[in-house]
Amino acid sequence: MEAVKIFHFVEYGEFPIEEIPVDEVEEDALNVLRRIKIEKFQTSRGIVQKLSDNYGHYVGKIVGDYSIEELSIGSAYQTAFGIKVTLDYNDKIVGWLYLPE
Repeated sequence: MEAVKIFHFVEYGEFPIEEIPVDEVEEDALNVLRRIKIEKFQTSRGIVQKLSDNYGHYVGKIVGDYSIEELSIGSAYQTAFGIKVTLDYNDKIVGWLYLPE
C-alpha cells in the first residue's frame, strides 16, 4: 500500500501528514485508550470528553457522549507531532488520539 501525503494547514505554515495502515498502530492505540483518563465537559454545543495520559498531558478528545468501548480506530496518520488516530463510532469520526512516541 502506497502512503498518501496530505497537507495540514496550521497557523505557522503547512506540515505534511502521511497516512499509515491502521493495523500497524491499532493495538497500541487500544492499549492507550484502556489507560486514558477522561474528563467530560458540557458545552453549549454538547458534551466534549478530554483525554489525558497518566501524567495529565492532553492527548485527544471525543465529541459526544460515547464510551471508549463503543469506539474503533478508523484511520492513522504520521504527523509532525506524532501518530494521530481517529476514533470512530459507526464509521463516523467522533474524536482523535495522539499516541506516545
